Amino acid sequence: MSNRGMFLIIVTALVLTMAAVSSAAADPSKEEGGATLAASPLARLITGNIGRLLVLRSELNVTDQQRKNIAAEIKSRKDEIRPVAKDVFEKRQALREAVLNKPGDEKAIMAAANDLGKAIGNAAVLASRLVAQVKPMLTDEQQERIKSFKMTSDKAVTEWINQIGK
Repeated sequence: MSNRGMFLIIVTALVLTMAAVSSAAADPSKEEGGATLAASPLARLITGNIGRLLVLRSELNVTDQQRKNIAAEIKSRKDEIRPVAKDVFEKRQALREAVLNKPGDEKAIMAAANDLGKAIGNAAVLASRLVAQVKPMLTDEQQERIKSFKMTSDKAVTEWINQIGK
C-alpha cells in the first residue's frame, strides 16, 4: 500500500476518533455509570478498522523495491501534494470554526462545508492520479488484498450506520 494511502487511512481513523470523542463529550445523556466511549459502536468501528489496517499491512508483503518505488513516486509529487493537503486542512479548520463559533449560521457553515468539499474533490483527483501510478507497482494479489480490505471496512461502516439510534 502506498504511503499516501496509508496516510489517508490513518488520517480518516484519527478524524473519526476525534469525532467520537467530541460527540461523547457533548452528549449529556452519558452520565456516570452509562455507556463509555470505549464501548460505543463508533469506538468499535475505529478500533476494528485500525486492526484491519494493521493486518492488511502485514499481509501485503510489500517488497523493499516496491516500497522504494512507491516512495519515489510520492516524493516526486510532493510539490503537488503539499498545497492540496494544506488546502484540505485549512478548509477543515474553517468548517470546524464555523460550526463551533457560528452556531445556527447556516449560510456560513454551508459555505465552509462547500469549500471543504471542493478541496476534498481536488485531493481526490490528485489521489486518483497517484493511485494510477502506484497501482501497477503492486502485484495482483496485493491489489486483491487491498480491495478485500476496502470491502470489509465498508461493511463495518454500513453496520455502524445501521446501529446508530438503536
